[in-house]
Amino acid sequence: MRLAYITGSHPNPSHFTVLVRGIPWSQDHSYSKSVESFFSTYYPDTYVDHQMIYRPSTVHKLKKDAKKMYRILRPVETEYVRGDKPCYLCGGTAHTFKLLQNGEDSIRSQTSIDELHPTQIEKECPAAFVFFKNRYAAVVAAQVLQSSNPMLWVTQLAPEPHDVYWSNLGIPYKQVWVRKIVVLLIALAFVFVFLFPVTLVQGLTQPQVLIHWFPQIKEVLKLKFLNRLVTGYLPSVILILFLYTVPPIMMLLSRIEGNVSRSDRKKSACIKILYFTIWNVFFVNVLSGSFINQMSIFSQIKELPMMLAKQVPTQATFFTTYVLSSGWASLAFELLQLFALICNILRRFILRSKKEPTNIALTFPHHTEIPRLLLFGLLGFTLSILAPIILPFLLVYFFLAFLVYRNQILHVYVTKYESAGQFWPIVHNATIFSLVLTQVIAVAVLAMKKSPMASGCTIPLIIISLLFNEYCRKRFSQVFKRNPAQVLIEMDRRDEQWGKEEGIYNRLRSEYCQLAYISRDLTISKDFSVAGPNRQSRTDHNSPQGADENSLKQATELELRQ
Repeated sequence: MRLAYITGSHPNPSHFTVLVRGIPWSQDHSYSKSVESFFSTYYPDTYVDHQMIYRPSTVHKLKKDAKKMYRILRPVETEYVRGDKPCYLCGGTAHTFKLLQNGEDSIRSQTSIDELHPTQIEKECPAAFVFFKNRYAAVVAAQVLQSSNPMLWVTQLAPEPHDVYWSNLGIPYKQVWVRKIVVLLIALAFVFVFLFPVTLVQGLTQPQVLIHWFPQIKEVLKLKFLNRLVTGYLPSVILILFLYTVPPIMMLLSRIEGNVSRSDRKKSACIKILYFTIWNVFFVNVLSGSFINQMSIFSQIKELPMMLAKQVPTQATFFTTYVLSSGWASLAFELLQLFALICNILRRFILRSKKEPTNIALTFPHHTEIPRLLLFGLLGFTLSILAPIILPFLLVYFFLAFLVYRNQILHVYVTKYESAGQFWPIVHNATIFSLVLTQVIAVAVLAMKKSPMASGCTIPLIIISLLFNEYCRKRFSQVFKRNPAQVLIEMDRRDEQWGKEEGIYNRLRSEYCQLAYISRDLTISKDFSVAGPNRQSRTDHNSPQGADENSLKQATELELRQ
């Protein structure tokens, strides 16, 4: 499916572009001259051009922030003048703005990004986008070691233009590995700190522990309904509230890592959240007890299967409630878009604003939804042989999730970029882990029941599952890491036969123009305010709006060249 998407898609500028980092500093000439000299020398037949990455100055950042405030405060074709308006919160009079119609030309003249010369507001970073004549040459340049020093002239295939995370491109490449180590240590520390609230939640599921902590509620727990509410439903709700803090923290850590694309940042956050969720929601809840008892697990790894076989059935009620409160409820919230709904109600009935917001384009939250799906898959696998009562609830959840997510992806969320299935290896590896863990628990359960023959017959299942995973890794994993030369050469020949090469070359520099992507925000804001979120997010280069964007990019690029 990934190869079919690559071969069937329109010519993508990222297929012809390589991101170069770690450009060595030279006192004789600039980074741009170094890039041009290096690739003209070693890739004379296929090198086309390059685009440097610029570090915004304080003036540029202030101008960008002003543009964001401008988009929030008014549409493109209106102008604000100070006036008085009654305040709907306190009943007094507040200073506000009146809307006056104004011409588009005057607004553009007031908000033009070209008022300052680029050399005054920006500096070159040791990173650049390098363009090649064909896909095969770009792949070769991206995968070959360019220098005897692996920390210099580091190359990789460039992300899509809309996928580029511009603020991280200026990070020196020598800092990236240090950042990854620091982020790993912070993530591990956060995982262990989170053991305390999880231990608290597990204490709520045990009435004797609750009575020991709070003796005054002993009489209250004698009521059957309150006992079920406090020990059954309340712990899962508290755990979910704690887990809401995890995605923003993991996204921040993934940003600090230095990922150069938005999809890589989401993918990194997805992996962190998945590991965090499986450990804190499954293992820590199953191996319940004090913090010291949970840490003693690492010294008793050989006894872990037996401990899981004994403890998993005791947590079946908690996990079933968790599926209801986290799974079914999350689908309802996904349909309602509760946060956006509340903001809309406040805007309409409290602030009494009749203007539609411009920043309404949402992207699908892969980093939060994929870990939740995989966690429920793990619960379904492991509990299927010990507490199968959870399976009907999971079946209903996955059926509803298919309908809900299909509707949201098709009609609500905007696809700003494509990663071509880069999240699938995460799904595959997590599913294989869940399957093998289930088989290990089955061996332990059958051993506890004094069935050595049945336990021995289960061991080949583990071996077969691991062999299947190794086959998939050898057969399919490499396709997600690198593109096959055979496919790329055939695509290059097809473009040459159809005469598409010139059009591709003309688009390369304008697509990766850094200033143009900042300037185009005003155009996108206007377009979304008119067309709404269901429009195509990718620019049609044949449309008038696409032509305006191309003109803006070409003008900005010409100024950069000068």
